[in-house]
Amino acid sequence: VTCNCFTISDGELQELGVGLYPSLSLLNHDCEPNCVMVFEGKKLHLRAVQDIGPGEELTISYIETLALTEDRQKQLEDQYHFICRCQRCDSQDKDGLMLSGEEATWLQLKEALPRLEGLKADLDWKAVLEGCSHLLSAVGDAVPDENLYKLRVTDMALDACIQLRCWEEAAGYGEKTLPVYRQYYPDPHPAHGVQLMRVGKLQDYLEHTGDAMNTFTQGYRIIKLTHGDSHPLTVDLLRKMEECHTEMDQQSTRND
Repeated sequence: VTCNCFTISDGELQELGVGLYPSLSLLNHDCEPNCVMVFEGKKLHLRAVQDIGPGEELTISYIETLALTEDRQKQLEDQYHFICRCQRCDSQDKDGLMLSGEEATWLQLKEALPRLEGLKADLDWKAVLEGCSHLLSAVGDAVPDENLYKLRVTDMALDACIQLRCWEEAAGYGEKTLPVYRQYYPDPHPAHGVQLMRVGKLQDYLEHTGDAMNTFTQGYRIIKLTHGDSHPLTVDLLRKMEECHTEMDQQSTRND
């Protein structure tokens, strides 16, 4: 039963629980699937994210795919009892980029992650932010933003800033992640769409209206495909875009 359960998440991909959906449990895994699953309450929607020809198999990802090939394969073998041989696993095409930079330097990030995740689990957000900020300053440009461990630390710093209401810092960290998300999550992917929406909300709150409108527009192109027009997240995003448009019109009128 455990192998056939799905993690129930909200529209922003935050985990809420688990559920059993027998028909969708028949779908096979691929690390670059042609479908994604999106929840609306307890209802699970299967949505295509690639053109699918007649007779072509529908695939989903059983796991978070932002990981090294070896780690993805290990998780799938441990949890689902098979070794993935999909095209992405066979090519290991993104592994080199995920490990880019000076190894001795990015190892500091990798080794610090368990401690930071423990602090996050304890909701010690101040300590999380202090740890992340120190690490990111220490590694500097020796580790590019595309490095997997630097991205995870940056994402954790973003979460901590939001919890601590440090909006300017949060927007800075969020904006750094967007080009990397674009590289690792082929569009349309819900994770990229949701990240764009999170950053857009920060920019909007800080009254960076033009930047927010641009970010929201990019997110909408993805979310409308991955979630659908009627999903509450899509509706909320459209409302945010309308508010930005109104604010930009008002700013233009004031400047005339």
